Amino acid sequence: MKKKRFLSKLKNIGPGAMVGAAIIGPGTVTTASQTGATFGYTLIWAIVFSIIATMFLQEMTTRLGVVSRMDMGTAFRRQFSHPLLRAITVILIVSAITIGNAAYEAGNITGGAIGLGAMTNIPVNVWGIITGL
Repeated sequence: MKKKRFLSKLKNIGPGAMVGAAIIGPGTVTTASQTGATFGYTLIWAIVFSIIATMFLQEMTTRLGVVSRMDMGTAFRRQFSHPLLRAITVILIVSAITIGNAAYEAGNITGGAIGLGAMTNIPVNVWGIITGL
């Protein structure tokens, strides 16, 4: 009985905890700490801009879902019926996802390499390549 209650509580947490643990990992903490120590408050505009941009994007996506009862993928499919426009849309979306994931992963790899470099005498550049592979 206790096992079922535990699994029920675990299901309520959902994937959010896993995503949070993946996003706020050692690489992110190390990279953010290193950047903060190097640049101080110089890059605060980037945080403010990203928060505002995310708020606008979430609000527009929510409005689209509430008003039209469609998700973004369905809305794009219905909006762009011409094959060329559809292909351009797919290329832009895949490019945005790929570039975003590459930037995220580069930060994680860099943070991990900095941490490993601090623990050993091996240069960060070498750890970056090893971690990337």
